[in-house]
Amino acid sequence: MSSSIPACCICSSVLDTIDSKTEKPTIAARHLSCCERPVCQRCITKNPRYNSYCPYCQISTDPQSTLPQGLRDPPPYNGTQDSALPLSEKEHDAPPAYSTHEPSQPPSEKPRENAPDVLHFLTPIDTALSLSLAYGVPLPALRKANNVFADHLIQGRRTVIIPGEYYKGVSLSPRPIEGEEEELRKSKLRRFMVTCKVSE
Repeated sequence: MSSSIPACCICSSVLDTIDSKTEKPTIAARHLSCCERPVCQRCITKNPRYNSYCPYCQISTDPQSTLPQGLRDPPPYNGTQDSALPLSEKEHDAPPAYSTHEPSQPPSEKPRENAPDVLHFLTPIDTALSLSLAYGVPLPALRKANNVFADHLIQGRRTVIIPGEYYKGVSLSPRPIEGEEEELRKSKLRRFMVTCKVSE
């Protein structure tokens, strides 16, 4: 048969230690009236609130600590109060019906006439920011048109696409010596060689 050793519910000190000379408990304890948990005298001395307050049940046994004036008990959890509201208040609480509102459509934007995209041949001094400033294209649009999420990745390319919806003009970069068609042919050939793993 196992017996539980009483301990303070605040500091967990064991309360059944008995002094051998006086045969009295060395640690005096007070049992809370709500849940019969013991609280040692040291904890009560450190925090006098434990004389009248249970930290577990969170209720006060002190008759002077009543609710302040003006506070009421919480409402009961039954449906009888729901019918006590006037009908006009119930209508205001309900959300509006879908049929009473017309579907709002955003104002239709005029379709932009997009010019063809411009091909810019990169030089070692070109950066995403300098291209954005030179062509007047927002930096996020330049990144999106080239499928680049970081600006430094543009440096690994030979060409950059300038979106036609923001820039309607000719390329500001010097043309390659062979021409754009030759550059396009070389890039397709290089892509084919990498895909098929052909070196010649």
